Amino acid sequence: MKSNTTLLKLCLLLTIICLPFLSRAHGYWLETQGSGKIGEPVKILMFYGEYAEAIREKGNKLDKMAELKVSVIDALGKQSAINMVQKETHWEGTFTPTTNGNYQILAINDTREVQDFTKHNLGITRPVQFMRTTYQVGKASATNAKNLQFLDVTANQENGKITLSAFKDKQALAKTKLTIINPQTWEKTKFTNENGQTTFTPTGKGLYLVELEWIDTNPGTFKGKDYQTIRYKSEMTFVID
Repeated sequence: MKSNTTLLKLCLLLTIICLPFLSRAHGYWLETQGSGKIGEPVKILMFYGEYAEAIREKGNKLDKMAELKVSVIDALGKQSAINMVQKETHWEGTFTPTTNGNYQILAINDTREVQDFTKHNLGITRPVQFMRTTYQVGKASATNAKNLQFLDVTANQENGKITLSAFKDKQALAKTKLTIINPQTWEKTKFTNENGQTTFTPTGKGLYLVELEWIDTNPGTFKGKDYQTIRYKSEMTFVID
């Protein structure tokens, strides 16, 4: 029995390594719209589709996003839940900044039912989704962020370069693949170093999306359904002005 379990885990790991070549699923991401001034409302927009192919789904394809919980952490560290409303092409919520600084916008869905992801080469899996973006008020840099989620990527800008830091359970995630998609849908793969970091030079202004996926190959049960893996996915966006 032990050898069979070990073999199953080995097969899952080999499948995960080959995932980039086998399939690419839709994903989620956050965008913001606002003036960057104190006292003026900010829109939070949550999309579903393929950013790299400029695909934004609409209509009832967005229904399953209802369980995503969105919150904002202001420049003083206070966290507030955001009520999101479904629109035709996205989900939308608002908040109003009261001080200058960076506002971190987070989203999570850790209640989704166990899914059959065989077509994505993950077998029966429990999907857990994280998203984040930052919003700048005043002169603070919108790329400066803190590690706050179980699976997380942060971006910091210095001397024209972006340093990406990947984390799992607050610890640096070394030797891990990050996928970067620029505003022109150019896509690049980078791997973190032993400190969980990697750098790249932005190609221009606009919204950048960074994707991180980590697979837990320990089987379990969630909401009465057995699963073979847990697929944790993080999608982080930031804007270069």
